Parts: sequence; C-alpha cells; structure tokens
Amino acid sequence: MNLSPVFLMQFKNSIERILHVKGNYNGGVLEMAVVIDENLEREQLQEILPQLLRTLKMHSEVFRNVRLNVVNWKSDEDISEKAVPMAVAGMASYYSDYEKHSAGKNFLKLVQYLKLFQARSKIIILLTDGGYIGSMENAKSAMQPFLDKKMMQIIVTDEQLQVIYR
Repeated sequence: MNLSPVFLMQFKNSIERILHVKGNYNGGVLEMAVVIDENLEREQLQEILPQLLRTLKMHSEVFRNVRLNVVNWKSDEDISEKAVPMAVAGMASYYSDYEKHSAGKNFLKLVQYLKLFQARSKIIILLTDGGYIGSMENAKSAMQPFLDKKMMQIIVTDEQLQVIYR
C-alpha cells in the first residue's frame, strides 16, 4: 500500500500542529508513542508504519533523535509497551512475532492507560482500523489535560488511510 502524497501532507500537517501546541514541545529529545491496534493485519502494519516513520525522519531534524514508545493494544485488559529505536520499528523483521488479535476494545480504556503511562509523550499516533467502541469526541473529557491535543488517529481500511486529529 503506497501512501498518497495527499495523505502524507495531511499527516505531516497534523504532526506539525501537535508539535506547535503551546507548551507541548520546546526542543531536545522528542518522546512520542505509536499505538498499534492489533485488529490490523501484519502486512498492513509492515507497510504503513515504516513509511510513516521514514516520512517523519525526512520531514524534520526534530525526528532524528526520538524516544519511540510502541504500545500494543490487544484488548482492554492487555495493553503493553516498549521503547524501541525508530530505525528498528522501521524494519520488517520487527513485526515477525506480531499476531492479529480481534477483540472488542473500548477507546476510553486506552485513553486511561495512555494518560497514566504516556503523558510525557509529545505526539501519540494511533494506528487502527476504527473497530473499537467510543470515539475521540466522546473521550474528550478523559483526555484532559495530557492527551487532548497530542493524539492523532490513522484509520486504516483496505482502500485508504485517513488522518483524524481532534
């Protein structure tokens, strides 16, 4: 799946809006999180995430030295995370042990987890198929004060990708 130039422009513009929110990023090492909804197929993830990370590295010097936290969202009860270098997350071998977990998930549970463990991240990117209960609008109050303007969603379907910010 090649990412269209229009999608990449929307992605970069959303990232820039998040970085330039007052009080969000002031320089230094950027800490960011990528949340992987494990409803996605391995092939989709292997194609999309490395391209997004390469796009960020080419876009700005800010993304040359990043602390990347990869959060795997298997179910409401099983959310795990690990810090990995962006170069490693961009390799196909990183996804060799990835398995799809189709389970009913609640967006509010994810937000609560992120609020506890990823509040320091300046950018949070959620890669999802959109098949969860709830929405960003409904969880707006739960996202306050840490996640409100830091999170963006990329909804992956068979035909296209869609960026949703706020």
